[in-house]
Amino acid sequence: MFADHFHDDLASFSDVLLHSEAAPYARAIDAGTLTDPARLEPLLAHFGERHECTEPRARASQWSKFFFARLGIAALVAQLSTDRALDFDLNRLQIVCDDDATVAQVLFTNGSAAISDRPGHDFSALVDSAFAPVITTLSQHCRLATRVFWSNAGVYFDWALGELERQQRIPPGRLAAVRALMACRQRPDGGFNPFHRIHKRCPPGTLDGNGEPVEQCRRLCCMRDLEPGLGLCSNCPRAMHLRTPKRATG
Repeated sequence: MFADHFHDDLASFSDVLLHSEAAPYARAIDAGTLTDPARLEPLLAHFGERHECTEPRARASQWSKFFFARLGIAALVAQLSTDRALDFDLNRLQIVCDDDATVAQVLFTNGSAAISDRPGHDFSALVDSAFAPVITTLSQHCRLATRVFWSNAGVYFDWALGELERQQRIPPGRLAAVRALMACRQRPDGGFNPFHRIHKRCPPGTLDGNGEPVEQCRRLCCMRDLEPGLGLCSNCPRAMHLRTPKRATG
């Protein structure tokens, strides 16, 4: 559907957005499953078993990363490549899950995926129609703050935008419009902008969780370490530390 627009490190997301006839029908389920706690819980439980992550809050956060990465990155590339906003009303979408119950593909069932009167840098439908209802359901179901899930979504969105800027295949004006959006507290339509201030600057000499020098890190922790076996992400604000100066000897 949009596969020709995905390149380099973004190529693995080329088959996320499809028309319903392009995916195995038997595996497709209503996207509304993601906003129904009774139907979402089996997906989360299966994910937890496969990934050895059973603490409810950590499990939900980890599952959400796959959802936000796949849908958010695919939407960013598709919309900026075509300069057309897409319709992400979950009532008109289906999803296909991987073997670990993460969302692998999103299927458009209403013929056209585009919203003709909105430009590609308008992500209000993605935020309001897809991300927001899923985040509300996850937050209420596992008792984890919505800001944690929004942070997860924003981190992948920001990474993908950086990749598109590096690739230089998208017209600069479209990329600049999204980068400007991320610098604003509100969207142009006055709506909530979850992509604002996803990261924060780190003091000079800061090292990440892998001991590598960094200039910025996530603003919020994803709370995955509530599952004892997972620990902190390398870019977690709680993992940041300053380089210890070597003491003089002799």
